[in-house]
Order: sequence, then structure tokens, then C-alpha cells
Amino acid sequence: MTALTALLVLTVLELVLDNGFGGVAFAAAGALLGAIVLPAGVRTGLLLGSFLFGLRVRNVVIGAMRRVTSFRLGGVLVTVRALPVVLSSDIGPRREPVVTRCVLAAVSSTLAGLLVIGACLLVADSSFGHGLVLATTASMIHTLIPRRAPLNTSTGWLLFGLPRMSEPRRLEFRTGAHAAEAHALLQDGELDAAETVVDELAEIAPHARTTASCRATVHEARGEFDKATMLLLHTLSTHSPEAREMSYLLAGLAGLALAAVEAGQLPSADLTPTAEQALHDSVDLGFPRFELSGTFGLLALVNGETERATHLAELGTRHATSGTTRADNLATLARAHMARGDNVSARAALAEAEGLAAWWPRVRSTRQRLTIC
Repeated sequence: MTALTALLVLTVLELVLDNGFGGVAFAAAGALLGAIVLPAGVRTGLLLGSFLFGLRVRNVVIGAMRRVTSFRLGGVLVTVRALPVVLSSDIGPRREPVVTRCVLAAVSSTLAGLLVIGACLLVADSSFGHGLVLATTASMIHTLIPRRAPLNTSTGWLLFGLPRMSEPRRLEFRTGAHAAEAHALLQDGELDAAETVVDELAEIAPHARTTASCRATVHEARGEFDKATMLLLHTLSTHSPEAREMSYLLAGLAGLALAAVEAGQLPSADLTPTAEQALHDSVDLGFPRFELSGTFGLLALVNGETERATHLAELGTRHATSGTTRADNLATLARAHMARGDNVSARAALAEAEGLAAWWPRVRSTRQRLTIC
């Protein structure tokens, strides 16, 4: 609807200015470019502000669609995708004062967006410029609207929403610094060090959902899927998180429950329907379905749908940015190939998984099963 409305406005504007339908075409091209350039500029500003003001930057994704390559720049994992028209990054708190650092990064993001609009005004006297200015201005306004959805937080929320958070929610947000540290250690296979960080987090915020999620992730990394599943079930029964946090918890619960079923740690009859419902509920709450492709692939594998499991696991592998997540999806892919009797493809997928995280429980157990085969 937004695109159609913008196209209608541009059409009326160009016809009123007597630029004809040729002018409309140039204006539409300018609007398309503006819709790409402004968000990229805003996110670049946020990324630079995050480095400048001491926030944690874990992943940077350049482009959309399938993954082309990944590499590390210092502690940041950079992923390049096939269609380089968007920029996204995983940014969060690293050290105090968390709120101040986030607001300053958001100010940098806003300034970057205004600079983009200012540059577009230099060509505002042409049809192409009309579309460019209209699109960048509308995108900037949209960026400044406070909103926070799964895997997406607006600059406006950091500027206006974060400073007004209640103290309990602010504490939950601040625990992200410890969670990021634990996650980084887990990516390197340093389980004992990660558990120490989670223990420290438990002393600071014993009842926080982040604490429970981190504890569950440590259990998962040790192959204790049943303990992780029961912990998240208990968290869901004792907390009433908002939709965004609920979507994360449900997505995590689904993956853990299916892993527990696959490992024989929990009964399939009870947990598989629960996991399937949790997956669909997570998507209904706003979690991008394609980001859960690997978990849907594991669900298909548990249900014996090997062809579907293969397709979804491949999709999940292409979209995952975390090393352990990609390794887990590759383990699912290897098992799906094994179930189809294709051990050659299974070994290839497993070799790639071992190159990422050979210590990951599902990767190790897949190696054991494939060795027996």
C-alpha cells in the first residue's frame, strides 16, 4: 500500500508539473533508489555509532537472499549475500552506561539519514530527484517511528522508546551485555567460561528471561537438550513477556524440544506437537519464517519428511549467520541425506559443519552415526 500510494503521488506530481509519463518513470526510478539508499545510510550510521560509542557488534550482513561468503573482521562476522541492496547488523549492549551508548548510536544513525536526504536535495529539481527526495523523506520518517519487532529495532525506538523503559525492562535490556559475552564464548566452544558468565548474570538478574535463555543455551551446547527444554517451559509458565520476547522464547523452545526428541531425551508424542505449535506461534508473533528454516527442517526430519527436511535445512544453512546455528543446520542436512540413503552428501555436509563447530553436540552425534553407517 505504501509503494502504491507513493507511485500515485509521484504520478500526480509529474503530470501536474507537465513532465509526462516519462517523468513518472524517472520519478519511480528515483523513489526505488531512495528506498534502498536511505535505510542503508541509516544502518551504516548506526553501525558506525555502535563502534564509536562502545556497543557490541556481532554480525554484519550485506545484501539479501543466498549467502555468498562470510569472513571475520576482528570480532565481527561479515556475511555477504547475493543481492547487495540492504545492510543489517546484530548490535547490542556491551558495557555500561548501556542506555546512553544506545541513544548516542541512534543519534549517529539519524544524522546519517539526514545527510542522505540533504545529498538527495541537490538533485531535487529533476523528475528523478522528486522521487528520490520523496522516498528518502518518507523512509526517514518511518525510521524514526519507535517500533521493536523480532530481529528488527528502529532508530526511533532507540531514541524515544529505550529511555522511557520501566526499570524491570531496562534491567532485562542491560543483561544483553552478559548474554553477548556468553554467546561469543559459546561460538568458540569455551563452555566452562560461558557458564561462568551466565553464573555472574544469574547473580545480577536471577529472574530475568535473558538469564534463563542463556542458561538454556549452555545446556544445549553441552547436549543437555532435555534440561534446556524444561527450563524454557518453566520460564514461559512463570513469565508474561511481550510479543517480541515471546517469539524468541518460542523459537528457542521449538528447536530444543525437537533436538531432545531426536536424541531420545524426551518423548516424541508429547514434545513434537508442542514444538510444532511453538514454531507456528513464533512466526505468528512476527519472527521471520525464513530465519526458522533450519528448525522447520528438523521438525520435518523428526516427522520422517526427508525431502522437505533436506530443502529446509539447506535454506537454513544459507540464511544462518551464527557459526553454531549453521553447524546445527548442516547436521540436520547431513541426517536428512542419511535418511535418504545418500551418505556421500551427508559426509560433505558434516565436513562443513565440523569446520564451523566440530564440538557442537548434534555435529558430534551425527559423526558417530555416520561412522557406524
